[in-house]
Amino acid sequence: MSNKHEKTALEKEFELERLILFSDAVFAIAITLLVIDIKFPEVHEGESRTLEKLLRPTLFEFGAFAFSFFVIGRAWSEHLKICRHLKKYDQGLINRNLLFLFFIVIFPFSASGISGHVHSGFYFPIYFYMGNLTLLGICQYILCRYVFYEKPHLTHDGEEAEKKYLYVKTKYAALMQVAITLLISISLYFFSEQGDYLLFIFIPIPLLGIYIKRKLKKYKPATD
Repeated sequence: MSNKHEKTALEKEFELERLILFSDAVFAIAITLLVIDIKFPEVHEGESRTLEKLLRPTLFEFGAFAFSFFVIGRAWSEHLKICRHLKKYDQGLINRNLLFLFFIVIFPFSASGISGHVHSGFYFPIYFYMGNLTLLGICQYILCRYVFYEKPHLTHDGEEAEKKYLYVKTKYAALMQVAITLLISISLYFFSEQGDYLLFIFIPIPLLGIYIKRKLKKYKPATD
């Protein structure tokens, strides 16, 4: 009987490892696909363009890539911290994890849209990109809440302070993303004719990050 129980435990551990490895593969593929569409502009014979005008679309595309790379990297880092506490899984965890990964997978598509159309006056891709960011943050919060609060038996015992910190951190991150999406959407509505202004509507993002970091200090577990 003990051998059977041990075999079942090993099988469950292997299945959980497959879930985590699958998630890591999705992150790796998505973060690689981000850079594929970035190319230097073509210069036709006899065409006269300054270096600034020539490289401006490429620089904007690279900026969108760099920002998306950072977002996916941060999402992977938080996902890794959540998975570190898991000792088993259930169908609810699989479903929530797949929903979270869905919004990781479509990042290359949404990032290519924002970089390709922002100067054309067609702003739907920007709304789509911001919606992608927002739903990603919300899904990560839902996943974290499910693991640590709805089904705590899926995790190893102990480290309650760190679990609470991760939960509160993803909650604040989701709220911040909703606020940023609303800010950018309102800004685009009122300042859509001022293309250069679009660069400045991202300024509040690090300010909100600093505010949330201060709010999280009281939840951060002490380290030796």
